[in-house]
Amino acid sequence: MVAKLKMQDIAEKTGYSVSTVSRVLSGTAYASGKAREAIINCARELGVLDSLGSGRLLIKGMVVFVPSRALTAAGDAFYHEVTRGIAEAVEPYNIHLSYCGLEEDHSDIKTFLDKTNHKNINAVVIIGIDDPTVHKLASTINKPCVLINAQDKQMQLDTISPDHHATGYSAIRHLFEEGHRRILTITSMRRATFYQRLEGIRDAYRTYHVDFDAEHNLLVTEGLGEKETEHMLERWLKIHSRDEWPEAIFCQGKRMVIGAKRVLQRYGLRVPEDISLMSTNYALSTTESDETPVTSLTIPCRELGIEAVHLLQTRFSRPQAPVFNLLLRGKLDIQGTVARSTKNTARATVIAAEQPK
Repeated sequence: MVAKLKMQDIAEKTGYSVSTVSRVLSGTAYASGKAREAIINCARELGVLDSLGSGRLLIKGMVVFVPSRALTAAGDAFYHEVTRGIAEAVEPYNIHLSYCGLEEDHSDIKTFLDKTNHKNINAVVIIGIDDPTVHKLASTINKPCVLINAQDKQMQLDTISPDHHATGYSAIRHLFEEGHRRILTITSMRRATFYQRLEGIRDAYRTYHVDFDAEHNLLVTEGLGEKETEHMLERWLKIHSRDEWPEAIFCQGKRMVIGAKRVLQRYGLRVPEDISLMSTNYALSTTESDETPVTSLTIPCRELGIEAVHLLQTRFSRPQAPVFNLLLRGKLDIQGTVARSTKNTARATVIAAEQPK
């Protein structure tokens, strides 16, 4: 009864019919921009938006900006999966959803402004775009905007990302708790997210009182491909004595794992009997069946898109709310490629128990 009374109040205050008010607040049908703005503002004043359930959506039209390669699954499966999460979240509603490819660092500003200023667009999502000019403009367009897997250095936009620091920390912690000490991390540093993972890795070393030596514990590649990983790991093994070789290798992606496996096979090293192997992986809806699973820290993908839509909804209903920085944790996926080393396991267990809960 209270809800019906407020619908009637909104209709009387705005001059629109109760049915129009209902359609706007339920997000089930198109209404003119003028009608939507008047109804939503009135509903906000009356406190109606404070109690809206997740089944109502205030988005009329949304544009999603992604790196151009992400518009196909073959180009970037991670970002492609994020866009599927967005589509899944808005599917029950009558929402205009469009996608636009941009360069990650030197974006086409005119294209960005043309898309965001379109009359049918009132919400924006930016995925994996690091261009600070885009971020600055997004904070001035007076439309809710969420960044996914990108850093807003001006701290003016809501952001959602995997917790990259926790990914690096948790992976190395797992290896330490299994008793390993000589660990080689193979990673690219081409984006800020990899620096965040590396800082998490360093923090794990500090937690377990193990020195981090970049010469022995870190191998940096230009990209994430299997061929480059294969070449650089083989070179690394050749210039280090055998007693310096790692007990475990942590790769930043499954393509790196393929390259690393080839090298280990040539040297007659078995996984996990002779050397443990771990990686990061993405929670994709499909997997490549011809690849042997590897113990991994699985990073959320589709969940990023779904939660981004919820952040937009929150920004509509609470425009003055503090700026959000939402981090989604990954999950450890045990696949038997990390062996338990008894040499340091007991000490790792004691150190883990000493950490604050």
